[in-house]
Amino acid sequence: MLSNISVENPLDPSNFASTDMYVLTISINPGAPLGGSITQAFPGTFNGTHFAPVDQVARITDFGKDNYAGQFFYGIPPTSPQISIAWASNWQYTQVVPTGDSENFRSAMSLPRYNVLANTTRGEYTFVSLPYDLSPLYTTTSPLANSTSLANASLWYDYSRTVPSGALTFNMTVTSIPAENVTGTTNFTFMSSVTGESIRGGYYLGGDTPFFINRGHIRGFDNPYFTDKFSTNNLVSVDTQTFRLQVVIDRSIMEVFLDNGLRSATTTFFAEGELDTLIVSSAELSPGIAVSVDVYGLNRYVVSYIVGHFPE
Repeated sequence: MLSNISVENPLDPSNFASTDMYVLTISINPGAPLGGSITQAFPGTFNGTHFAPVDQVARITDFGKDNYAGQFFYGIPPTSPQISIAWASNWQYTQVVPTGDSENFRSAMSLPRYNVLANTTRGEYTFVSLPYDLSPLYTTTSPLANSTSLANASLWYDYSRTVPSGALTFNMTVTSIPAENVTGTTNFTFMSSVTGESIRGGYYLGGDTPFFINRGHIRGFDNPYFTDKFSTNNLVSVDTQTFRLQVVIDRSIMEVFLDNGLRSATTTFFAEGELDTLIVSSAELSPGIAVSVDVYGLNRYVVSYIVGHFPE
């Protein structure tokens, strides 16, 4: 179990407490808060025949709508964070989403993820899901675009010619967030320069600190159950006064990770035109808040890399 999820490197061995805990995951359909299928996680104890949860809380593993039936890799040492991969779709519409003549299949898989429990502000047994290290898949050793002074500013990056895979990731770090009377937003948009379609998200640092995703401006698929907006509450860490965001996008799937996986969401989308432009911005921030961002392109073959590089 992690002692502090908000630190820069949460999986550092020094950040693990001595508490051991089993986690029972249950994939349900129907019954998800947003409709259709979802996965629940129950921390508890297991004596070899009987599992006993620590409480009656139903922890949802993803606040999006396209993460279901996650399976854990076998052979990961019990002292290491366990690694899973999930089906990135929902039973409400998976049979009718678009496919192509060359693919002739539907659905995709999520990123492989580390899974740990953490003692957080919201609860003693918070289920945390954060992506496996993607740095070996970067197309370049240095960021394609970056800024260390993005407070009340914008970064635009056209990756149509620099990232053939169409897969991109960026990391945003917001620091020196005041403990009281906070204002401001951070936002990101992936858009098509040809069709004008976009998928976007953002975080409000004040009020009840909500984070949102909006896939409603993508026009390649429409269905009454294809919910287009998602949101969650994400408190600013009282220990670090920092907000961290990692976003990974491919041609038809986006995954977001808030504060090292304290909250995560998996969202599929089906655009008429290829997304090729990233916009990251912040506005109306309280004085003293700092924002930085790094953008990297990704090569393909994530799973083949992961399978060959399990931790010893």
